[in-house]
Amino acid sequence: MTEKLTPIEILKSKQNFSNFMADTPAFIVSTLADYPQADGKVILEVAELTQNFETFANLLDDPMVENLPQPPFVVWTVTNPKDRVLQKVRAINKYATSGFGIFVFKAFLNGDKIDFECLVKPEIKYREGGIAKQHQLAYWQEFNTVNIKKKLGWKIKPKTQHWQYLPIGKRGVSIMISANTQEKLIGVDLIINYDESIYNRLYEHKKEIEKELGTLEWVNKPKNKSCKVRKTLPCDITDSSKYEEIIEKHIELTNEFKTVISKYLD
Repeated sequence: MTEKLTPIEILKSKQNFSNFMADTPAFIVSTLADYPQADGKVILEVAELTQNFETFANLLDDPMVENLPQPPFVVWTVTNPKDRVLQKVRAINKYATSGFGIFVFKAFLNGDKIDFECLVKPEIKYREGGIAKQHQLAYWQEFNTVNIKKKLGWKIKPKTQHWQYLPIGKRGVSIMISANTQEKLIGVDLIINYDESIYNRLYEHKKEIEKELGTLEWVNKPKNKSCKVRKTLPCDITDSSKYEEIIEKHIELTNEFKTVISKYLD
C-alpha cells in the first residue's frame, strides 16, 4: 500500500508508482478540467518510470479502445520522459482531429513530496458554451476584478469550471474555492495532499476551529490520498446582480479559512 511508502520508494518502483497513480492527483484532474468532457469520454491512464513509446502502442492495441463511443484522452505519467517520445506525442496531438488527445505528465520529487508537471497536452480548446460554464466564467471574472481592485492578493485565472486552487504558503495544503450553479452554493475547502497527519492534527482542534469558522465538513475517506475540511454557503451565482455581495462573502470566508487554519499548521 503506497500510503506507507516514502515518495522516494514510490518513484523508484514501477509497481509502487503505478499503485500511487491509481488515485489521480489533483493537479492532473485540474489540468483535464480545461478540456471538453462530453458524455462517453474515457480517460486512459498509463503510469511508468521511463517513458517508452511501445507502452502507448500496446495501450491502443486493446480491443476495448477501438470500440469506445467517443475518442478518449490518454493520460501518460512518467518520471523519466524521453524527448523522442514527446516529439511523437506532440505530432499526434497536432494532427488529431476527432477529439483524441494525449497528455504527458512528469512526476518528480519536490522536497518531501511528489509534484507533477504537464509536459504535453492536446491542441484542443475547452468549451466556452453551456449555461453553467458561462455563469462560472462570469463569476470568476468578477471575482478576479474584486480581488485586484481590493488588492487582496489571491491570484486566479478565470475559467469555465466550478473551482479554483489557491496556495496558502503551507507545504502539502492548499485552498480550493468553488461555485456550484446546480446546488446554488459557494464553498471553501482546505485540501490536504498525501499527509494524513496534518488532517489528524487539525481534527484534534476541531472544537476550537469550528468555534471560529462554524460547523465544517471533515472528509477523510479510506484509500484516498487527500483529505479536506470544507464549508459551504447558500449563494446563487446565476444571479449576476448579487455578484458583489456573493464575492465579498466568498473572499471573507476564504480569508477566515486561511487565518484560522494556519494557526494549527505551524
